[in-house]
Amino acid sequence: MLEIDIKRVLPGFSLEVEFSMEREIVAILGPSGCGKTMTLKCIAGLMQPDEGRITLDGKVFFDSERGINLPSQERRVGFVLQNYALFPNMTVYKNVAFGMRHRPDEEIHERIMELMYMMRLSGLEHRYPRQLSAGQQQRVALARSLAFEPEVLLLDEPFSALDTVGRRKLEEELQDIRQFYDGYVLFVTHNLAEAYKLSSKIAVYEAGSILQYGDKQQVVDTPCCRTVAHLTGAGNLMDGLVTDVKRNIVKVWIPGLEQHFRLIKKNGINLCKGQEVTIGIRPEYIRMTDEVTENSFKARVTKAIEEVSVYTYRFSGSNQDNHAFHLEASISKGMAPGLSVGQSCCLYLSPERLFVTPD
Repeated sequence: MLEIDIKRVLPGFSLEVEFSMEREIVAILGPSGCGKTMTLKCIAGLMQPDEGRITLDGKVFFDSERGINLPSQERRVGFVLQNYALFPNMTVYKNVAFGMRHRPDEEIHERIMELMYMMRLSGLEHRYPRQLSAGQQQRVALARSLAFEPEVLLLDEPFSALDTVGRRKLEEELQDIRQFYDGYVLFVTHNLAEAYKLSSKIAVYEAGSILQYGDKQQVVDTPCCRTVAHLTGAGNLMDGLVTDVKRNIVKVWIPGLEQHFRLIKKNGINLCKGQEVTIGIRPEYIRMTDEVTENSFKARVTKAIEEVSVYTYRFSGSNQDNHAFHLEASISKGMAPGLSVGQSCCLYLSPERLFVTPD
């Protein structure tokens, strides 16, 4: 198990995070400047926390109380930087071999040829980084980090310099890596789709802290607060008042829609009658329906965007007391007709898809 419990204070910013992971892929998701890369650097030994502890399967990397801070070369951590950090004056072969320079030549050659094949780099051994595409450079950086068989693999924004096609190919390759690398993989991203596709768990960062950490589906479907909801793309949020709680069934009055909504309580959150809450739903979970029933309502389109496979609609309105609502729905083209601004339709918010937060 990789366990991290660290604090690092800088002028105008502090990082204080605690989490652990098994031999799996974990994504650190958050905006720029929230401490994602700093966390990786502390694990790799490139930056020293002010206090705390980092351990890997019982081996202590860092312990401020005991005065332990292992040098990076003793941690067996592979780190792929955002800019790849390849040596421009070295060939692909020599770049990959760099981390193995203290091993016998025959062993180095065998390992490099194995990685060339695995990373689809065969035939490029004698090229220089400037002669490679961005995707090829990224694969070389990955091969170099894997060459010495690290226990932990850290990836800092691995897709940021790639186009759509290159990003998709590298995503597939990272998934394939799990077939021959069963270590700990921790990668940084600000893209939810990347985090969800590649990881088993997601840690949501904001301003140097972890707001939520857990199974990716749980983080996406049941954000713990408004900030996590926005960071994970679940920005359809409405203020409400709890009017009834029966076991895991909750009824919430939404003033903006002048209507009750029924939802299923998740995450063991404690709610009581009369409590002010926020309810929300992801845009892709909103459905169109033909009739007004429980959890459905009529709404007018204020913006319509046609995308490749979905229509993205924005709805807004307010009642006589100036309580407003704003919703965005992403609906498959095969599930609904195209609507224009000003048209109305009936929307359904499934009780199973709604989430509630106390803030």
